[in-house]
Amino acid sequence: MAYTPTETMVTLTNPESAVAETYRILRTNILLRDVDKKIKVINVISTTAQEGKSTTVLNLASVYAQLGKKVLVLDLDLRMPSLHKKLNIKNDKGVSDVVGGQVRFGDAVVHYTTNFDILFAGTRISFSAEFIQSEAMKRFIEQIKEYYDLVLFDCPPVGLTSDGILACELADGTLLVCASNVNEKNDLLRTKSQLTQIGANVLGVVMTRMPAEKKHYGSYGYGYGYGYGYGQQSQKHTKRRLRRIRKGTKNRKSI
Repeated sequence: MAYTPTETMVTLTNPESAVAETYRILRTNILLRDVDKKIKVINVISTTAQEGKSTTVLNLASVYAQLGKKVLVLDLDLRMPSLHKKLNIKNDKGVSDVVGGQVRFGDAVVHYTTNFDILFAGTRISFSAEFIQSEAMKRFIEQIKEYYDLVLFDCPPVGLTSDGILACELADGTLLVCASNVNEKNDLLRTKSQLTQIGANVLGVVMTRMPAEKKHYGSYGYGYGYGYGYGQQSQKHTKRRLRRIRKGTKNRKSI
């Protein structure tokens, strides 16, 4: 079945745009981090809602697929799923139904584009935290890793539920999506603390909704950078990296 890309899928509807290019830059940075350790499962989280997390997941999956990588997106917002709405596709069955054994994976997965598959959340469940930590979920992730080159989790905001933090244990790395001028500093520090406590491998921070010159890129753009002292980097190295990112961002006036 052929699907018509919605405006969310800028990497398909406007692949030559500056925003689409930032997703390719994000892809490149992740691939560079993949040198020493194979990163096959990435958990994408945000602190609050409406930060561009789901949009980031979908477009990152798209640009990976354009490289010929076999990619699967899992909607792990099992309480209030919305990923299907961004694509105008029904959420008839999905993760909860497949992992729960009610539906076969092949009957639930959506083949969105060449090499790009999506498994929506499926039937809503109230015990999502327990579900994500279940042995059945762990077995399912191990099975799909054998078939896909990259699996992306779209999790609910960690400031609202623990699901996204718990999903880090199923992933090889985590991306934090952070919208400009949306979160309070203490909320971001709390998210950082949660990730540090579980030893999450934070690959970087995706900055969204950053003001840019309209004459070049429109009112908002997407950016990418490492920050907030995550991972195994020393504080000194992290500050140095952030200065380079800020300097590059200022020069480009795009991200």
